[in-house]
Amino acid sequence: MSSSSIPISTITSLSSASDVKDDPVTPSQDKIIQTLARSRQLWQSLSGEASLVDLQRGTVRLSGLNHGLPAIPDDLQGRTELTGQATWRMWSTGCTVPGEARNEAKRRWKPARLRPTLCMISDHSSFNHLDSKSNGIAFLFFGWAYILCMSLLEKQHVSMSYANMPQVPWDESDSDRCLTIDIREVSGEEYCWWASLLSPGQGWRSVTPEQPVWAIAYTANFKFRLEARIATTGPLQFTPPSSKQAVAFLSRFASMYNLDGQAPLALAMALTLPLHNETSSMVKLPKPSLVKNGTRLSCASSFDREYSNLAHYMTLSSNPVFLSSALWGIFWEPGIDCNLVSSWYDPIIEVVKPIIECNTLEKLGHVFALRRPQIAPLWYGIAACGHTKTVLGIIPFLRTLHSPVPSRPIPEVAAWTDSPQSFMDLQGLGPYVHDNNRVARTDVWRLRHQFWDIEPEGAHFRNPPTCPWPPFGFMAIEELEIPVHTHINCRRHHCVYSRWTWFFDDGTEILDEPTKQGNGLEFENGVHLISPQDTTPASGYILDHMASERAVCDIFRWAAPEMEVSGKYIYTHPWVDALLDLDMDNDEETDSGSGGSLIPSNCFLQRIIDWVIEVNMHGKSTS
Repeated sequence: MSSSSIPISTITSLSSASDVKDDPVTPSQDKIIQTLARSRQLWQSLSGEASLVDLQRGTVRLSGLNHGLPAIPDDLQGRTELTGQATWRMWSTGCTVPGEARNEAKRRWKPARLRPTLCMISDHSSFNHLDSKSNGIAFLFFGWAYILCMSLLEKQHVSMSYANMPQVPWDESDSDRCLTIDIREVSGEEYCWWASLLSPGQGWRSVTPEQPVWAIAYTANFKFRLEARIATTGPLQFTPPSSKQAVAFLSRFASMYNLDGQAPLALAMALTLPLHNETSSMVKLPKPSLVKNGTRLSCASSFDREYSNLAHYMTLSSNPVFLSSALWGIFWEPGIDCNLVSSWYDPIIEVVKPIIECNTLEKLGHVFALRRPQIAPLWYGIAACGHTKTVLGIIPFLRTLHSPVPSRPIPEVAAWTDSPQSFMDLQGLGPYVHDNNRVARTDVWRLRHQFWDIEPEGAHFRNPPTCPWPPFGFMAIEELEIPVHTHINCRRHHCVYSRWTWFFDDGTEILDEPTKQGNGLEFENGVHLISPQDTTPASGYILDHMASERAVCDIFRWAAPEMEVSGKYIYTHPWVDALLDLDMDNDEETDSGSGGSLIPSNCFLQRIIDWVIEVNMHGKSTS
């Protein structure tokens, strides 16, 4: 939904919340207080735990991201776009419907951009690791960005070249902004690689006009001077090394300065580059400092391990919408209805806003890592890149649900990271039918999506809701359409991620099946206990319902084609206003900056108008 269509937000004082008791959409004072207390207890606890965490080897573990990520194809010659589709298998014990395969919408995106992402060195040395006297995150970041770009170009059979490398004047009077980097005995090829990495501007680039999404350009606000003993005579004219050679160069450098434990964080930072490029953000890298080791460390290198998984990470990283889906999904909480989103988010703002304003971004990474360990590397990577538009967009997102890069739950990303992002990712608990022959709207929404293809009218429900927050309330059995009514006596249906399929223009298909599956069961009962003393909000607390309004609007407009009579008060409520700005999704989605939606057909819009008129006149519906 566009920001221009959001109504003026509702402001509620808890002392006057009882005045809205006749409004069945605005939550009651008791529910608001309970949600505030539940959120405050959780996020203050996370903040307290984060204060006790220090960065060291093993703190950032990228293996959590590789739960079921498909690998980007090895042969992309002549291909500038990626297209793929997730397939799911639906199961339900005792249901007559077989466990047939269901396909999500195809995803299509370009892993390239016309301009690189700008990078600079911060004035502060942050994200220091306890087990190393050196901070070389910036240098490792430069190296991983190159390796990611070269890995993609190798798959595309495209060459890379060095740019002209102007010598940066060495200003002895500004020693605080200058650093000599001794890389010791190296070959001419290795020396040229380091010189290109640390040169101003874009030291290396694809020979094609478009650059891989991880391409960077350095502003040279901090001056570097290379010292080396080069084992080559003659002019230093070499072609850029392969991605595998670059990994060896980077690993050798890390062993000189005890930087191996910082490699995962630097890679996580590089993996977030497509988001920063999409938002035109400047990446601010931690100020480096290097202390030589007496001898090179002989411990197992994390570079080789991460390089072996690089093709998997590239699938998630190359699409900014995938990244955005994973990142913002950590704020979703099971059991919180759509009209209580603001009550859930306000305590998060209380915890996170001071952390951002005080520039303690390392703690921000710790808080979010504790919140969703599976997504931890991405938020560590975002935080270590400084005050980018993603970091600065956290508080506005928690107030309005608008993120710097459009964010929505993507089922396959939730499956890949084993981190549910929406109530649609969970199967729910217990029987569908409750007392008085009613079914929770949450389950009705799930069943509509699961059985969208039973009748032609269900096509609207093929794509899941873009809102992760569940609808509130119940529906009477007699109000359910046939595809839903048929399954309300079944045991819980659930969809299991089956595979990812890559599609190519020549008709080739490549299947990638996961080696392990998550079940999300730990999220089904994600209710945090509330101690009695924590249930009262601060005196004078004022709640702005802006986030809740948008969540209510989005989740109920998704169901507008099957509006029930008993829901009239919801669909005509100012928070929903179902006659305005109805959106429908394409079956095939183009991600990363090419968004948009179909305008609803006149037939569909007329159906809504007829429903409203009929209910107003007769109090019942024949549809």
